[in-house]
Amino acid sequence: MRTSAFRTFGIVVAAMALALTTACGGDDDKTTSGASKGTGGTTSAAPAAKDVLAAAVKDLNSSTYGYAMKIPEGTFTGSIDPAGKQQVKVDGVAAGGLKYTIEGIALGADYYFKTSIPTTGINAKKWYKVDRSKIKKDAIIGLIEAKDPTVSQGLVARVVTATQSAPTTITGTYDLTSGGDLGIDDAAVIQALGEKAKAAPFTATLDGQHLVSLKITVPAYGTVAEQALTVDYTGHGQPVTVAAPKAADVLAAPAAVYGLLNG
Repeated sequence: MRTSAFRTFGIVVAAMALALTTACGGDDDKTTSGASKGTGGTTSAAPAAKDVLAAAVKDLNSSTYGYAMKIPEGTFTGSIDPAGKQQVKVDGVAAGGLKYTIEGIALGADYYFKTSIPTTGINAKKWYKVDRSKIKKDAIIGLIEAKDPTVSQGLVARVVTATQSAPTTITGTYDLTSGGDLGIDDAAVIQALGEKAKAAPFTATLDGQHLVSLKITVPAYGTVAEQALTVDYTGHGQPVTVAAPKAADVLAAPAAVYGLLNG
């Protein structure tokens, strides 16, 4: 949440706003290291926890995977293929408790959009094929075409401490104070958190070279309870099935769709 916690994507839909948050990264002040006997009796240090995490995060940018990100405002799910195929679905809750969905498919230069947001001229049961050149704002379309939708490549830059407590587990602290997509932009929230803003706890779970789950926690402050973000990554390197909607379910996007996407 840009105004109350850390955010990833700002979606502005008419008078509604959804802030989708993402996770952890940073600089490694504390890492565990180990020594193992090599040939000839020499020892070699095990990779530092930050380096292990960095390798797992880098892997996300080079292969297919699915993801599910959960925050208090909703759930953000999708599939990514670096070859140019991706899909996303947002199940969100806007101000006032209104539930809505946003769905998108990108197949190369072909974009499809669907939403349940109550808007005159938009059928919630239909997909709309959109002309990308007519979309001037990226708040919503950015969710559909993001090559790194969980902003994973920015994670490691914000890790303050990291410890590999088990072969599949890295824990540590994360700095929320730099703002932007991976931090808190609200100065009042930063002030309320105090030193806790620079030590938000995180846990990353690995499976060999892959990052499979991440949890980062914004500590409680004032009357605001602790908030958690979780991201699960699945299907590393497996074929991603992303297809265009059935032709009978697709309409050419009218002005109302572009008005929403450019709102």
